[in-house]
Amino acid sequence: MPLFRMDDLMIQARKHGAALGAFECWDSLNVRGIAMAAKRCNSAVIFQATPLEYNLMGGADALADIVNFYVNKYDIAAALHLDHGSTLKHVDECLKSGFTSVMLDASVYNFEKNAELSAQAAAMAAGYNASCEAELGHVGGGGDGGANSESVLTVPEEAAEFVRRTKVDCLAVAIGTVHGDYAGKPELRLDRLEKIAASVDVPLVLHGGSGTPKDLLQKAIKLGIAKINICTDINKAFLAAIEGAKGRLAHSVPGTYYIPAVDAVADKTEEMIKLFRCEI
Repeated sequence: MPLFRMDDLMIQARKHGAALGAFECWDSLNVRGIAMAAKRCNSAVIFQATPLEYNLMGGADALADIVNFYVNKYDIAAALHLDHGSTLKHVDECLKSGFTSVMLDASVYNFEKNAELSAQAAAMAAGYNASCEAELGHVGGGGDGGANSESVLTVPEEAAEFVRRTKVDCLAVAIGTVHGDYAGKPELRLDRLEKIAASVDVPLVLHGGSGTPKDLLQKAIKLGIAKINICTDINKAFLAAIEGAKGRLAHSVPGTYYIPAVDAVADKTEEMIKLFRCEI
C-alpha cells in the first residue's frame, strides 16, 4: 500500500472524533512494532523520525525503505513524517526520499522568521504532494520548566495569521505539554486549545504526548487535536523489555534479546492507538 499524505489521514481521523498516533522511529525493530500494532488495531498510523534518528539508520532513504517494507508487509495505511527538521536541507532530503510529510521546526525564532521559513518548507512539500507541519509557540523539554509560560504558549490570533501566511497543512500547538518526562504535574491549557481550533482550518498537532494523563489527551482530541506525538513512552517500553531479557535468553543469538522489545513497542503503541480512538 502506498504511503498517504499525513494531513489526509488526520482529516479522516477527525471525522471519526479521533486522533492519529505519530510514533518515533529509531531502528527497524521499533518500526516493526509500530506496524504490528497498527495491523492489530486496523488503524492508520504515522511513522516519524528526527534527522538524528534517521541518520542513525543510514539516512532518510534507509528509513523510508524500512517503513515501506513493513507498511506493505502488514498492509496498513500510514504516513512517513520528518519530525523536528531544523533546516530546509532536512526537508529537501526527506521529500526526495519519499516522506509524505515534513516539519521544519522554526519555533525557536520570532513569529516573522518562523512564518518565513515555514512558508518555504510548505512550498517545497507542495511540490512533492506532501504535507507540511509547523510549530507556533514552543514545546520544550521536561527539564526546561515554564511549559505554561505565556512566552511559549500558542496565541490563537497569531495561529490564524500564521496558517494564512505559511499555507502549512497542520499546526503543532504549545498548550502546556513537554518533550520527555514532566518535571511536575502536567497542566494543559485546554481553554487556549479551544480558541486555537476555532481560529484555524487545519488539523492540530500535540507534541509531548508521552506522560500526559489519558483524560487530558482525550479532552484535547475532543477539542481539535488530530495527531499526538509519542516517543518517550515507546522508548521506555523498548529499553525495559531488553533489560528484562538479559540473563534469560541465549547469548549465542543476540537478536533474541530484541523479540520482547518489538512486542513491547507493539503493545504500547496499540494502547496509545486505542486511547486516541477514545476506546479506553
